[in-house]
This record gives sequence, structure tokens and C-alpha cells, in this order.
Amino acid sequence: MKSAVAILLAALLGFGGGWFVSSRQQRQHARQAEANEATWQNEKAFLEQSLAEANRRPASVRTLRQTVSTTVTNKLSPQEILERLLKLNPGVGEESRNRVFRQIVHQLQSLTDLGPEALPVIQAFLKENKDIDYSSDVLNESGERVNRAGFNSRVLTRTDFLVPPSLRLGLVDVLDQVGGEAAQGILAEVLDSTGRGVEVAYIARVLQEEAPDKYRDNALKAARELLANPPPVDQPNRLDENARAYLYSVLAMYGDVSFAETAQGLLVTPEGKIDKQALSYLNSALKDKAVSALAAAYKDGKLTNQNERATLMTAVLQYAGPSSEANELFQNILLDDSIPAGIRAYTIQGLAGGSGRERPSDPHLIEARLSLLQNYRRTLKDERLLRAIDDTKVALEKILHGMP
Repeated sequence: MKSAVAILLAALLGFGGGWFVSSRQQRQHARQAEANEATWQNEKAFLEQSLAEANRRPASVRTLRQTVSTTVTNKLSPQEILERLLKLNPGVGEESRNRVFRQIVHQLQSLTDLGPEALPVIQAFLKENKDIDYSSDVLNESGERVNRAGFNSRVLTRTDFLVPPSLRLGLVDVLDQVGGEAAQGILAEVLDSTGRGVEVAYIARVLQEEAPDKYRDNALKAARELLANPPPVDQPNRLDENARAYLYSVLAMYGDVSFAETAQGLLVTPEGKIDKQALSYLNSALKDKAVSALAAAYKDGKLTNQNERATLMTAVLQYAGPSSEANELFQNILLDDSIPAGIRAYTIQGLAGGSGRERPSDPHLIEARLSLLQNYRRTLKDERLLRAIDDTKVALEKILHGMP
């Protein structure tokens, strides 16, 4: 009996001890779980806050740069590049012109990349006065031009060529890109020695951009001398035919008026035509002070062609209204019965602009012209001229009041 009781008591004690250990472990596990949960909630809150702050910041991009060094072992010398250029001519051979132009541009860029190292070779070549014309025109069987290859443009005096019209101008562009006093000195040498108007205009623009007014006297001297005594040019191209326009553009660029008196003598050519470049220069340089010279040219006995006279008349009449000299010429035209009535009516209508003529905008100029027309409205008898006066008055009044 005692033995059974002892066995039962031992069993109970064993069960109770196991339950006690198990209960303690459960409590420990529960506390650990609570601690883990708290840690996770803290981490979660921190991550959520970080994400929110990141979303509020503007996006940024970081660029990683890596410098790579390369060594060029087959660089050509300036003389070798020039010799390659001398063999490239887009007007000779069967090779595509575009392909040849690409090679020309590449070789010129190679010279530019050499920098000051290329200057002596370029200077020596330019002193030889040799050239390769890249802008030669394509002719048909009759010898007439069918295109203007290399420099298509309606602007007579452009100097911003997509590809250079000649090797010399290409080298001028290289000197421009290399820059510096040494390159400027070479350009000034060419400016003093060249006989081509396009080169004077191109170099004058380059030097003016690099060193404002430093070479002004050189450029003006070159332009005046070539205008007064143009040298003969072997096998001239379109650029040479526009040489006078290029040279006058140099005078206009510097606002030079010292050539005005000479230009007046060149205004009417020996063939009885108007030198339109001289006319444009006088208008831009002298403005209303050019009226006397233009009126004198209009009366020149050599000027008999009506179209040439109309060109000059249009230039003078842009000053009609305030200018007494322009008004006098206007009156002479209106009262000259030898001039067809249609031309005289067209002259009247020109006071309001249109048809390639500048439309007046200054209110004082418009009012002066209205007053001028009113005076002739009372004296003229020709119905066609009277209608032209009435129509022109209406147009001027609309311009004056901002009406279409």
C-alpha cells in the first residue's frame, strides 16, 4: 500500500514539474514574440517613413564619367593633308560630287584639329595664289548654266557656306576656327593681297568677329581699291560675277560713307544701266542724303531704258514727302507726258508701298505724302492719275490708322 502511494506521488510530481517547465517556456516564447513584433513594427514604420520622404524628393540622375586615353599613331602632317586636298576636285572625274565634298570637309577638319601646327603650311599655300574652284556651274550643251552647284542661294553676298566654294575659302575657314593672333595675321595678309571680292568680304567678316575694328582699315582699303579698279579674273564663277555686291557689303558692314562720292560716279554704267550694288550702297550709307545723287543720275542722258529709270525712280521716291528734292522729281514724272500714264500711275501708288516697295510706317512720313497727293489732286486732269491718287490716299490713311 505504501509502495502504491509512493508511486502515485512520484507520478504527480513528475507531471507537475513538466507542466511548470512547459508553462515557463510558453511565457518566454510569448515575451520573445512580443519583442519581435515590436521590433518589426518599428522597422516597418521607419521603412514607410523613408519611402514617403523619397517620394517627396525630386528625381535626380547621376552621371558616371570615365576618361579613356587613346594614342593616335597614324596622324598626317599638315603638308600631307594639303596634298590630299589638292587632289580632290568635285568637278573632275566620275566620283560622286557629294562623296568628294565629304572628303574635302574631312580633310579641312583634320587641318583644324592640328591647330597652330597647320598655320605655316596654310600661309605658304595662300601666298601662291593658287586655288581649286568647288562651285563650278554645270553647263548644258548650249553653254548655259543649269544649276549653281556648291552654293545655292538667292542671297548675293552670303558668307555662311555649307561647304566652301573653293579651297582657299576652305582654308580661310580653317584659320577662323584655329583663331588667335597668328591666324589673324595670315588672314590680314590675304586681305591686303587678294583680288577677289568674295575673299575680301569673307575675311573681313571673320576678322571683324574675332577682333572688332582691328582690321577695319585693311578691309575698307581693299574693298575701295577693288571697286575703283576691278582686276580681271580668269574663268570667273558666280561668286566673281557678284564681286561688286560683296565689296559694297564690306563698306556697308562698317558703315563707311567715304566711298559715296566715287559710287555716285559709278551709279550709271557706260552701257546706260543702273549699277544696283552702287545704288544699294548709296541708299544704305547716305539714306535721304543720297537723293541729290539719285536725282542727278535719273537725269543722266545715258539712262534711256525705261526699266532702268523706273528702278532709280523707285529708289528716289522712298524719300518723297519730307524731301523737297524727291518731291521735285515726283512732280517732273507726273507732268511728263512722254512717260506712259500707266507708269506715272504706278509711281503714285508706290507712295503707299507694295509690289516690292517698302510700306511707310512713320506717321509724319504718311501725313507728308497725303499732303503731297492732295496738292496734285487739284492740278492734274488725267483720270487715270486721279484714280491712282484717290486709291493711294485711301491706302495711306488705312496704314496711318492701323487698318488692314
